[in-house]
Amino acid sequence: MFTVNTPGRYRLAYNLNTSTALASGTRLLINGTPNLASTVAPSLSLSHFANEIIVDLSAGDTITLQMYGLLGSATLLPGSAGASLSITRLS
Repeated sequence: MFTVNTPGRYRLAYNLNTSTALASGTRLLINGTPNLASTVAPSLSLSHFANEIIVDLSAGDTITLQMYGLLGSATLLPGSAGASLSITRLS
């Protein structure tokens, strides 16, 4: 979980790689609430999930990257960036 210290307009981007294809989805939670624009909900199983959004955030807002759905034995890809979240303040 990341907590915003400075209010502003932010670019939030994530990548998530699993060792096998999964019938799952990914999304960002802002203050515990799913952000629909950040959601990747595939109709087929995937092993790579990526998305980016631009949002206005306030000081104290929290951001979490979440994988949801049929996770089973979900394993992040070893030996590389299994998951990454980039948070850039634009203004």
